[in-house]
Amino acid sequence: MKNVVVKENHLTFGGVAYFRAHAEEIEIGSIGEKRKPIFKQNYLEVKDRLLIPEGNIVKATETEIDFINTSKKSFKLNAAAIIDGVPVKLTGDAVFDKLRSGELKLVKFSIVNNDLKEIANNSSTQLESLDLWGKNARLAHQIFVVIEAELANEFSRNINVGLSAGVSGLEARLDSGFGASGSTTVTLSKGTCFAYLLLKPEWDDSGKKIIDLDDDQWGLS
Repeated sequence: MKNVVVKENHLTFGGVAYFRAHAEEIEIGSIGEKRKPIFKQNYLEVKDRLLIPEGNIVKATETEIDFINTSKKSFKLNAAAIIDGVPVKLTGDAVFDKLRSGELKLVKFSIVNNDLKEIANNSSTQLESLDLWGKNARLAHQIFVVIEAELANEFSRNINVGLSAGVSGLEARLDSGFGASGSTTVTLSKGTCFAYLLLKPEWDDSGKKIIDLDDDQWGLS
């Protein structure tokens, strides 16, 4: 089922609208302030990143783009595609053509809200910053990444992916080989994100602990 529609300023998947503006700055665990410029797209102004503990799990979901409702005009900017596990910069036209031909795939990586909430509450410096940013504070927990088809299929077959901190940034490894020689690894570093979803923190009465994280979609606020 073709379940993704890409627009210049957002991406829709499963009825949820994901941000695209400044996507190249986003990683899983990025935190900052949501900005809403009058004549430009809403985006996350990244100020820091939560350190995801070794072995945390993200869910990998391979998606299909609805090219009847997705135009090449939505791919104006250059984008990174992960090939052989590392990001390669391509033109927007090339990404569109390779996605349409099936050479590349769009994969969503997501960490469970409650897992990110626990990580945030255990990160004192970042927690203080989120509190300081008030109603504009946001966290990124879901990202779309363009990946070569063969590699994307490996992740979709395994679904649950282990995370680790690599030299170049956050790495996603298949559970079947996690920690073992020859395991399949994708680097989810800065510059690889194509679209993202944000979380808005809900605080306890003291204002010093996050009790819930709510999805904040593109176009809702």
